[in-house]
Amino acid sequence: PDSITGTYRGTMDIKLNIPGVEFSDVEVPSHVDVTKVDDAYVNVAIDLDLAKYIDSSWATLVGSNLDFGVITAKCLVGPTIDGEAPLTGTAKVGDTTFPIEGECEGSTLDLTLTIGIVTVEFEGIKR
Repeated sequence: PDSITGTYRGTMDIKLNIPGVEFSDVEVPSHVDVTKVDDAYVNVAIDLDLAKYIDSSWATLVGSNLDFGVITAKCLVGPTIDGEAPLTGTAKVGDTTFPIEGECEGSTLDLTLTIGIVTVEFEGIKR
């Protein structure tokens, strides 16, 4: 966890997974803050106010305003193999718990999380 902590700046790729509906991915600059909890866990914080980037008509279709706020997920840091350390955890938005997974390799962090029909992929570099 010590080597993973820090702020990662990069791109958040937002996808709406609605069967039969065409939606172009939205890519926006973003950042993720990673802080150490203990020798096995880190907290991963990301701002998921997606309403800033997606037209309100899509929010009506999805049934949510798409402003999930800043979420924090407690993630287990797996053993580093071939320079990659996997991250797995869960976060909560309202009453919904959702998985978050990713990996850290050197100064690069990749994360994927899905809240209902919204998938967010983040890739960033530690600054």
